[in-house]
Amino acid sequence: MNFKEENFDSAVNILSSLLKSKLINLNCILKNDTYEIRLRAERPIVLFGKYGYLFLKKSGDVCAVPDEDCYICKAEIITEAFNRLCCYSVYSHIESIVNGYITFQGGHRAGIVGTAVLNSDSGISSVRDISSINIRIARQVKGAADGLIDILGTDNTSVLIAGPPSSGKTTVLRDYVRQLSDRMNKVCLIDERQEIACVNGMFCQHDVGVNTDVLNNYPKSKGIMIALRTMSPDVIAVDEIGGKEETDGIVKGVNSGVGFVATVHAADYDDLIKRPQIKDILDTGAFSKIILLKSAKAPGEIDSVYDVSEVRDEIYRSSFIMDSLYTDGDESVIIA
Repeated sequence: MNFKEENFDSAVNILSSLLKSKLINLNCILKNDTYEIRLRAERPIVLFGKYGYLFLKKSGDVCAVPDEDCYICKAEIITEAFNRLCCYSVYSHIESIVNGYITFQGGHRAGIVGTAVLNSDSGISSVRDISSINIRIARQVKGAADGLIDILGTDNTSVLIAGPPSSGKTTVLRDYVRQLSDRMNKVCLIDERQEIACVNGMFCQHDVGVNTDVLNNYPKSKGIMIALRTMSPDVIAVDEIGGKEETDGIVKGVNSGVGFVATVHAADYDDLIKRPQIKDILDTGAFSKIILLKSAKAPGEIDSVYDVSEVRDEIYRSSFIMDSLYTDGDESVIIA
């Protein structure tokens, strides 16, 4: 993937002027290879990317091992960044904050953690004393899905894109949606976290194709149902599926003849066949192929391609073996 330096620069706009200037003045190659910027109260500022981890120094340089010359993230830096993320209105962003993230201008996403404020139902009503912010840099990479197109073409609209964090799942999904749409498939994109199309008002900041309708900020399960009822899509695209409501919605879409393109977390093939939610997703019958991406060091690169039927067979075979380990005839065997 070839990234653009301006993506990095726009992502650091929420930071204080001094910190922002140090980051913007980093080497352009380093900025292009950076995926995340992590702010932790009273800890060194960490960059994560193709190179692994680097630490920002007071001088504006970086180092591989933290030392006394590292730039320490003071609490006021996090507070200022948080207020800018919220546009100085925490209340208007409370739902996103409770869910652990805020998507901001440019489609960048900031993960947010602190101290949870619990309500009487044992749910989280707010978060106070924000202690960590993880800025994930959004990028549109046209051509990111070319490998997918080469393997599947544009007629296969039932693809599950799997991979570990920062392996490029969302970037590949975005470009695959664009290419499907530009080839006159009617696509409904359920953009729950507002990071795929990056809608600003009525307009998409990222190109998701000429024939795509974006359901921005809709919960995935609700968005799938609305798309089915109102937009007559050929394809529905969703990012990071896994919940029961989402799989139930996919089943209804499959019964309506709609194709699905989706992403899911999986560290590798072994992880893919061990996750219970993967089995539920494959049991919907919505997907015919699984594309497994490589690691964060090779974002967007395809590791392997599987037929869903062979993965499901492996899942059931593994489940049978595990069941047999715990049973011996009619008697249960306890394994210490």
